[in-house]
Amino acid sequence: MDRVAIVHENFLRRVAAGDFPVSTSDKKALDRAALEQLYRAQVLSRALDLQSRVMQKEGQGFYTIGSSGHEGMAAVAAALRVDDIAFLHYRDAAFQIARADQAEGQDMLRDMLLSFACSADDPISGGRHKVLGSRPLMIPPQTSTIASHLPKAVGAAHSIGMARRNRPEHAILPRDA
Repeated sequence: MDRVAIVHENFLRRVAAGDFPVSTSDKKALDRAALEQLYRAQVLSRALDLQSRVMQKEGQGFYTIGSSGHEGMAAVAAALRVDDIAFLHYRDAAFQIARADQAEGQDMLRDMLLSFACSADDPISGGRHKVLGSRPLMIPPQTSTIASHLPKAVGAAHSIGMARRNRPEHAILPRDA
C-alpha cells in the first residue's frame, strides 16, 4: 500500500470514529458554518494533492508535490482579510482555497487543476509551472523554489513604508497594510 493510501485510510478511520482532539482553550469557538468552510478548504487541498498524482500517472499533470500537512493554513486565511497580501509557502494550497472562498468569482479548484496541467489557461503562470498565487486574492506567484517568498515579502514591506511617505496613485495595498 502506498503512503497516500495509508494516510487517507487513517484519516477516514479517525473521522468515522469521531477521534478528534479535544480543545482545552477557553477562547470562543468558531460557529458551525465557519468550521465547515475551513474543513472544506482542507479537504479540497488534500483532494487536489491526490488528483495531481492521478493526472501525473495519466500524463495530464506534471507536478505532484502536495500540500498535505499544511491544511491548517486555511485557518490563517480565515483570520485575514482578502486584501491582506499573503506570501505563501508553495505547499499552502489550503490557504489559497480558503481565501478564494471569501471572494466573489473565484474558482480555485479550476485554477489549481490548470496549474497542475501547466495549461496556458492557468491565470497565474500561463502554463509555465505549477504556481500558487492569485492577483485578485493578493497572493503573489509562488513556485516550489525554497524560500523564494522571502525576497518578495521584504520588497513588499519596503514598498509599504515608501507608500506611507508618498502614497502613489497606483498603490494596491490598503492603507493599514
